[in-house]
Amino acid sequence: MKRIYLHTTDKEKQTAIEKICFAQGIEMKNLSGTDTNRTIAMICGMQMKNSGGHRQAPPLYVLPEIMLFYGIDDPSLDRFLDAYKESGLKPIRKKAIVTPTNLGWTLYELAEELAKESA
Repeated sequence: MKRIYLHTTDKEKQTAIEKICFAQGIEMKNLSGTDTNRTIAMICGMQMKNSGGHRQAPPLYVLPEIMLFYGIDDPSLDRFLDAYKESGLKPIRKKAIVTPTNLGWTLYELAEELAKESA
């Protein structure tokens, strides 16, 4: 199943992305602040032994706008990104493909890694 996980506070953007996903047969799931300290595997519904040692978000941490791509092949990803760009929506800076490496990270850890990469 092709799936996009999204966190945004912009409801219009969320609705527009839902429409793009629907048109392309991609399921969209919303992320919330309660997902911050969950692993990517847990968010994606995978059973994975918890290795522990995850960095937890500090108190009052605000989850940034973020988009995760799960189970989406390259051509489908390209089509989605092209449709997103054509929609005129403001870019989401923190985007990631779910990989074996980041499955064990918390959403907080992933967001922080993405922030480092874009700095």
